[in-house]
Amino acid sequence: MSGASVHGDFLRNAVIDTVIPHNPAVDIEAALTFALEGGAEDLNAVLSSIPQRSLLFFDETVPVRVVLRLSNCSENDLKAHLPRLDIGMNALVFNPTTPSTEEPAPAKDSIFTGSVNNKEDPLVVVNVFEGDEGSGNHVYVIWKIDAFLHRPRIRIQHPCVAFSVTASLNAAESSDHSFRNDEYLPTTVPASSNVLQALSSDPALKFTAPYLPASRLLRVVPAAQKEAPVHNLRQQSQHPIRIVPAASARIRCSRLNTFSSRPVTIACLDLEVTPFVTCDVVFDKADVVLSDGQVEDISKTPELQPPILLRPRDDVTLIYKLIPEYGPEAYLSTTSLVSSLDISLEGVIKLSDDCQPRIFMQWRTNVDFSIPLNPTFGGPSQVMQRNNRPASLSVTSGPSGPPSTNAANRSSYRERAYSHTRGGVTVSFSGPVDVEIGKPFQWDVFIVNRSPAPRKFTMMAIPRRKRVDLRRHVTRPSSSSISGKKDKKEEHLAEAVTDESIIHAMQKNAAGQDADLVCLSTDLRIGPLLPGTCHSTELILLPLATGALHLEAVRLIDMNSNETIDIRDLPDIVASLCG
Repeated sequence: MSGASVHGDFLRNAVIDTVIPHNPAVDIEAALTFALEGGAEDLNAVLSSIPQRSLLFFDETVPVRVVLRLSNCSENDLKAHLPRLDIGMNALVFNPTTPSTEEPAPAKDSIFTGSVNNKEDPLVVVNVFEGDEGSGNHVYVIWKIDAFLHRPRIRIQHPCVAFSVTASLNAAESSDHSFRNDEYLPTTVPASSNVLQALSSDPALKFTAPYLPASRLLRVVPAAQKEAPVHNLRQQSQHPIRIVPAASARIRCSRLNTFSSRPVTIACLDLEVTPFVTCDVVFDKADVVLSDGQVEDISKTPELQPPILLRPRDDVTLIYKLIPEYGPEAYLSTTSLVSSLDISLEGVIKLSDDCQPRIFMQWRTNVDFSIPLNPTFGGPSQVMQRNNRPASLSVTSGPSGPPSTNAANRSSYRERAYSHTRGGVTVSFSGPVDVEIGKPFQWDVFIVNRSPAPRKFTMMAIPRRKRVDLRRHVTRPSSSSISGKKDKKEEHLAEAVTDESIIHAMQKNAAGQDADLVCLSTDLRIGPLLPGTCHSTELILLPLATGALHLEAVRLIDMNSNETIDIRDLPDIVASLCG
């Protein structure tokens, strides 16, 4: 290769662009070579010779090729600068229609953000040419990024997606390691002068040599270090591509109308192929997993077993039986029994023989297994109805009935806390029981806004503090009270309001206490949540002691009304040493 480039000229006259081939297994090197031999000079003209995708789908993992063209780059410069090159890509979905001046700006949302893996070697294609000014070359560097296009958080009428890529060249590491090895006294740097050097001859200081460096008194300006410049490169032109949902899925849960002491819930998973696609969709995987129970597939027909072939506008329903694993004593409690349900779907879109994109859908929802305490109570009659009529009556209500089972006695250890409903919001927690000391773990938090107004919350964990028992300290009468009784003239003097021994005991136990469980999510903000919507987040916790650990409560604060809700029914935590 001819030509040489310095650190600052590596990205000079460079061009970067993205391409999504119609065939993911296309030979990019052969396609670029064929286009260059055909006389294509511009990067857009070179990439336009490759057949590209004209339609993308949400929930699809699409392979995107990032192409960087360098001008007059040598082999040594390429090996020296490629490890320092950072390539980032962002996918933005928007409405391509141009709004008028009176209409608001179009809605936009980012559906993918990723970067190139520097550990993988890119594909390099070199094109040597001869021009009027002499010979030169164009070096094409190609990377591959698998972008998962998730669904946008906003509603867009005619969505299109555009990929934008950026490249930045980081500064080279300094070869002078003397300042990092010895930051107090670098090599080849003279030491600071001693301000107290004149006092060294004082006979009173014959055993001590006074020393005060001038750098402690004077302002020292560090020398400026020369660094290689950092250059950024952005994609000049974007190519919007239409994107649509290929399929939609939802799950509906309904409780069986039985009087059994063990509740059973039926889950219906609806799969529908949208009319936006004109080809078949094959669902080869459909999994439903219950966190605290078993799932039984009721759809036994061969046509409803994966792989399931669906055509546009087809709708199929898969039926599952959800059987929880709670003990009989758990259903006697008045607290809701909620378990998490994980649904995952995978399918292939048969666009053509050489293009079959794959979609993946996964989400989590909650299932309530709590049953009425008296299911035979039934619904209200037509003769007498009340607005606030309860859905069921407790069999053991009243002073003569036995008390309800405590929440702590439902089971020895729980991976899921039961849902807490108060103030128009339902909150449930789930997390592991057995954790390792010093290793962070997370609680999954699921919040549902059941109020008719939008809500905005902040969540914080309150650690449990050890309560100091002052009764173990023997109280003694204070000295002021005893001295007052010795003098008959001062018999009217009252005793001290606060005994000095109690104050001494409080000060003695005022030392800081070691925390057994620390919450690393200090400020967690949720919302705004519209009426009927839900939100899933997580709390990061760090165990610092072995044994059973607890939090005092998880506090939920309404940011609009400053109303606080303390949730004390939390999952159990048992910390042990690393095995």
